[in-house]
Amino acid sequence: MKKLLAILFIFSFCSATFAGNEGYKIKIKINGLKDTTCYLGNYYGNKQYYKDTARVDGNGVCVFEGEESLPGGIYTLIYNNTMLFEIIVNEPVIELETDTTNYVKKLVVKKSAENKLFYEHLFFITEKQRSIQLLQGKMEKADEDGKKKLREDITAISNEIKDFRLGIIEKNPNTLVASIFNAMKEPEVPNFETEKNDSIVRYLQYKYIKDNYWDGFDFSDERLIRTPIYHNKLDRYLNKIVFQRPDSINKEADWILKQTKPETELFKYTVHYVTNTFEKSKIMGMDAVFVHMAQNYYTHELAFWVDSAQVEKIQDRAKALAPLLVGKVTPNLKLLDTASVNWVNLHKLEADYTILVFWDPECGHCKKELPKMAEYYETIRDQNILVYAVSSDHNDAWKKFIRDNKMDFINVAVPQEVYKDQQKVNEYVLTGKTDVASLNYSATYDIYSTPQVYLLDKDKKIIGKKLDTDLLKQVFENQYNIKGKE
Repeated sequence: MKKLLAILFIFSFCSATFAGNEGYKIKIKINGLKDTTCYLGNYYGNKQYYKDTARVDGNGVCVFEGEESLPGGIYTLIYNNTMLFEIIVNEPVIELETDTTNYVKKLVVKKSAENKLFYEHLFFITEKQRSIQLLQGKMEKADEDGKKKLREDITAISNEIKDFRLGIIEKNPNTLVASIFNAMKEPEVPNFETEKNDSIVRYLQYKYIKDNYWDGFDFSDERLIRTPIYHNKLDRYLNKIVFQRPDSINKEADWILKQTKPETELFKYTVHYVTNTFEKSKIMGMDAVFVHMAQNYYTHELAFWVDSAQVEKIQDRAKALAPLLVGKVTPNLKLLDTASVNWVNLHKLEADYTILVFWDPECGHCKKELPKMAEYYETIRDQNILVYAVSSDHNDAWKKFIRDNKMDFINVAVPQEVYKDQQKVNEYVLTGKTDVASLNYSATYDIYSTPQVYLLDKDKKIIGKKLDTDLLKQVFENQYNIKGKE
């Protein structure tokens, strides 16, 4: 049994449509359970949603039924917030019987060809996996010859499981069970025995897995979205197999989406998954995936599941982030220094590397991080590195904090009068001292929290972002071989 930590109600993210008008009737007799309520849940990706409710009568019988057909997929019986077992829903009438002593082991399929196949397979692999576990338990005490024999026996059992599944697929090609097993197939990787270089062999094996990963997966089968199979396969492919670089992720996401049809649930789920997953990624630069997905798929024409206002919001967010991606020349800034004399042009600074910092003298995190950065900067400043530190306030408290913490940076800010006098804004902009993008730097650089740290190369291209002092030090040492003085 699996405890459900959070069963979400349907009609939130999932807008399931029904397959026909035959209706459905799922009758389940549960010996040992009576006078209570059970729920029918369905998968949508890796989550579950309540789909229907039924009363368990005094004889332990509950019936889920409706006038519209249920979309095909893997469904679950839920009682007391616990998933009791899974069933395949792909037929209008299903009848099962089980017992509270062991819901799965005691399950008998009375009517449902799909579930007979499903549970025949489940019982078979459960027995075989138990045999594999027993063999694995003997590994530690076995000698080399014994280990070799045990590995051969384990491989033989694994092949039995594979052949059993293939037999179901061949004899029942049009079933949902066959589609699920096809989707679960793993590429059989050649040994490439003729190649003697181990590194080349590993590369060839990796390439074979990647090139054949989706073999057998039917992107036209909408039922697979209502199983955990597609989510797990997609998640593994994009996070474990594809090289973790935005260009690679974008290319593979585009390929997968081309295999689906834009109006389908598979398309919707893929767009949603890729966008959300990589927007939240902790890998630097993955916001480029969000921008790519937003610009290409969150459009009024394609994003049928999102209302117009939300599409506009996502597009605006992508527009704000696009100039700030790793590899882009950073937007220029021209802001006033501490002496209130020089408007310092970021793009005209000559340095091999520029650390661009946005901070706020009243920010508690900034008060800890900026002195730490100043201390580190003293160890690397002689290696043609500058710090361009942008503050939200141009006042005496700002200058005092700089002095007290020996922040020997290029310290700049927006002059205070700009916030009070529109004439001053016009004067500064029209005379070329600065521009609107600089005076609105928080919007230009999407600054919603501080501190924010960018690392720029000599051409002012962004080579690092969302850094703190410790990460900055790692980047300098590991990628650019720049080490601070002790």
